[in-house]
Amino acid sequence: MSAPPPLITFGIPAYSRPALLAETLASIAGQTSAIAYEVIVCDDGTEPDTAATVARFPAANFFYHRNSPALGPVRNWNEVIGRARGTWVMVLHEDDTLYPWYLTAVLPHLRADLAAICTRTVSGATPPDLVAPSSPEHARTYGYPPRFFLKSAMTPFPGVLIRRELALSLRGFSEKSGPLADYEFWYRLGCAGRIEVVRTVAAFYRVADGQWTERAWPTMIRQTHLLRLRIAREQFPARPRLGRWLARFFTYRNALSYAARFPEKPASLARALQLGAIPFARLPSGWVWGALKQIA
Repeated sequence: MSAPPPLITFGIPAYSRPALLAETLASIAGQTSAIAYEVIVCDDGTEPDTAATVARFPAANFFYHRNSPALGPVRNWNEVIGRARGTWVMVLHEDDTLYPWYLTAVLPHLRADLAAICTRTVSGATPPDLVAPSSPEHARTYGYPPRFFLKSAMTPFPGVLIRRELALSLRGFSEKSGPLADYEFWYRLGCAGRIEVVRTVAAFYRVADGQWTERAWPTMIRQTHLLRLRIAREQFPARPRLGRWLARFFTYRNALSYAARFPEKPASLARALQLGAIPFARLPSGWVWGALKQIA
C-alpha cells in the first residue's frame, strides 16, 4: 500500500551544486514543526555527487530523480510540481534555504481558499544568523492582490507555498517568460486566488555571481516593463493612464538600481532611464507604493 500524500512537497530543481544542495536539504530536515512532508530533487545537471547528497537524508522523505534529457530551468521547476504529491508545493532552488521556523510560521495560515502563502525573505551571499521571532506581530499576514505586482512580486523565489492543483491548472511556469517566469507565474497565481505574506522572515535567497538574473538583466528590463504594462491593462481598465504611469514609474526605479549595480549600459537600460522624464518620476518610491496599496 502506498503512503498517504503528504501535506507539503518541497521540490528542488538541482543543477550541479551538491554542496549548496546539502545546505538546502538540511534546512528542510531541520524544521521545528513535525508534519508530513516529502522532498523531491529533480536533477538537471551532471554532477554525480548530487544523488549521493540526497541519499544522506532519510529515504522515507527525500527522493531523487534524474532528468534525461535535461529540461532547462523553467521546465525543471514545472517537473517538481508535476511530481509532487503534497496539497501544497514549494519550488526551492538548491542554493536557497529555509530558517528552522519556516513551517511554524506558515502552518497556522494554510487554508483551502488560498492560492499561495509565503514569508518575508532575506538575501545575501550567505544566510545571516537570525533569532526565531517571538512577537505575535511577526505571525500576522497581509494580502498581496494582483495590482501590487505593478511594483514587484511579493517575494524573491524561496519560501512560496502554492496549492498544487491550482498550479497544475494554470500550467505552471511559462518558458516564454524566460527569467521572468517566476514573476509572471506569481501574478497569474494572484489573479486566480488570494496570496498572503507572513511578516516573519523565514527564507533566505542567495545572491551570487553567475546567477540567471545577473546574466539576463538587460533583457529583463524590457520584459519586466512589458509585463507591468500588461498588469496595468488588466488591473486598471477604467484608469489606463494611471496604470501606464505606475508601470513606467516602477520600471524607471528598477533602471536606477540596475545602473547603480552594473557598469554595462545597454540600450534597454538607456530606454528605461528615459522614463525619468515622465511627470513626478522623482517622487519617493515609498510614497507611490503606499498610494498603490490604498487604491481600491
